[in-house]
Amino acid sequence: MALTRGQVAQLYTPIYDDFMLSTFSEDTQVMPQVYKVIEDSSKDYLMDDLSGLGEWTDATEGGAGGYSTPVQGYVQTLTPAKRWKKLSVSYEAVDQDEYALLSKEDDAKQMGRGARMNIEKKAASILYNGFTVAGPDGQFLFSNAHPKNREETGITYDNLLDGPFSHDNLEAAEKQMSDNFFAPDGVPIEVPENPIILYPPALKGMVMRTLSDRAQDRPGTQNRDINIFAGRYTPIEWKYLNAALGGSDAAWYIIYKSLGFLVFDWQVKPHYTSWIDEDLELYNFKGRMLYDCNARGWRCGFGSTGL
Repeated sequence: MALTRGQVAQLYTPIYDDFMLSTFSEDTQVMPQVYKVIEDSSKDYLMDDLSGLGEWTDATEGGAGGYSTPVQGYVQTLTPAKRWKKLSVSYEAVDQDEYALLSKEDDAKQMGRGARMNIEKKAASILYNGFTVAGPDGQFLFSNAHPKNREETGITYDNLLDGPFSHDNLEAAEKQMSDNFFAPDGVPIEVPENPIILYPPALKGMVMRTLSDRAQDRPGTQNRDINIFAGRYTPIEWKYLNAALGGSDAAWYIIYKSLGFLVFDWQVKPHYTSWIDEDLELYNFKGRMLYDCNARGWRCGFGSTGL
């Protein structure tokens, strides 16, 4: 029994879906290693950096007081947007070649790669634009003037690091982080073990040498001191941070994924749909997804322009 046009299109949809998803995941994505990934069906996902209750105070026997009220934080909103890519196959192509639909395998695979690129580039841009785009508190994501909270704006914190990546600048960064990494209620934030050092490919050599067992150790040199940074950080190279893709070959970042301040919100994951256009006589196939991502606040980490 001959296939109807509707059956022809539906027959190849799951095949194309497999093709697309195979290339979508063929390279290890950095985004899930840096962002907290959630799935939410809301039109808008609101993130509020609500403060804690602060340090405990002294009390006297039979005395009153001791109450505190959390301070509302700066709200960041994620609004998942639709991204898609389409391809079409004409009736004539199928009439003249029974393998015409299957020959679109490469197009479907390229769709998967394009979807992965869109996600990785969008997620990376939140960081490399963090030196020029304001965050929820009105300051750039990486700034030396972040207000403590909505009510105590006279106290500020600094997560903008200085200089190119190096052993000395990393040591200075640790002092700066200790002096500035506080929650909205003023309680110091405990730095998680193995924070991420995120960097573009151009900095790979410097990062690997700086974090090796012996800092800057090279054959034939006398600098063979034990490196205090060895094993302390998780280095992650991200090609989507580099200058060729809109970022910078010099900027570097220290990111705390486990604190959950970088959030990626999946509303609809990549998938395929298909339909037939009888008027134009086309089999149409479409890959689509809906997502958004952003930083909930500056406490996602620290960053330097590398200058």
